[in-house]
Amino acid sequence: MTRPTTRVLALLELLQARGLLSGADIAERLGVDRRTVRRYISVLEDLGIPVITEQGRYGGYRLVPG
Repeated sequence: MTRPTTRVLALLELLQARGLLSGADIAERLGVDRRTVRRYISVLEDLGIPVITEQGRYGGYRLVPG
C-alpha cells in the first residue's frame, strides 16, 4: 500500500500530464474511492496548487494553466 503523500504527488503528476480527468478516472488510476480523490484535491489546494473543478457529466479536475 502506498502512502497518501505518494498518492497526492501521483495525482499532481496525472493532472500535469493529462489535463482534465474525471474523479472516477483518477480514483481508478490511484486505487482509491472518489471521496479520497476529493480529499487529495483539497490537499493540493491547501499547498497552493490551483485546481479547477468542473461539475457536470463531462466535468473533472484540471490544473490552472501556467
